[in-house]
Parts: sequence; structure tokens; C-alpha cells
Amino acid sequence: MRELDVHITSNLHPEGAEEDLRSMLTWIDSDESLQHEVRGQLTNSLTAPAGTMGNGLDVLQLAIGSALSSASLAVSILQWRTSRRHRPGLVLRRGSIEVEIPADELHSDTAARIIALLDQETDHSADDEPAS
Repeated sequence: MRELDVHITSNLHPEGAEEDLRSMLTWIDSDESLQHEVRGQLTNSLTAPAGTMGNGLDVLQLAIGSALSSASLAVSILQWRTSRRHRPGLVLRRGSIEVEIPADELHSDTAARIIALLDQETDHSADDEPAS
């Protein structure tokens, strides 16, 4: 399984990020083209200080099955974003690789950047090992 973290980078109201992430998760869950190859959960990227309730949920973590086409997930994410009245900015992260999609970006290369991220290997340690 591959993992992908999704962050919302811009909203009109502070609680909007969690609302947008919940909406995206619902969208992905109901997208028949993904054939239930994606499992998601909302989480918090920050540790709550002791004695507090936390800062809300600000990350959508997706576990992506190996049978799923990267293009299918990219298209679904972009369709969700297009369906929003106010398109939020997104940051998609897989390991140390990150793609930022600003709120005002409408370029056609966005899907290609997401696909490249999803197809990128996150463990480059084999490249760093000396040949024996």
C-alpha cells in the first residue's frame, strides 16, 4: 500500500480545513472509479498540548491499494476541488515528496504533478548504498 497525506492550505474560515477534508474523504469513498482501493482517515498533524482538547483534524491520510491507477486518484481529487465553491489550496505529501496546488491554480499540469508524486518511490535508501 502507498500512503498519501493531504493538507488544506487555504480557507475562508479556520474550521474550513476539517470540513473540506471530510468532504474530500466522502467524495473519494463514493467514487466508483476508485473501486474501494483507497482508505482514508482524518488526523491531526500536531500533538495537542497536555490538558487541551487539540487543534482539530487537519490531515487526510490516504492508504492507496496497489491496483489503483495514480491517474484515477488524481482525477478524483481534482474533480472534488473543482466542485467546491471556493477551491482550497492543497498540499499532497508522500514521504519526502510534496506537491503544492495553490488555491488559484487552474493549470492543466496539476494532474500530471499529482500522478508523478503518487508514482514516485519514497524509499531512496537503495540508491545510497554502496555497490558490493
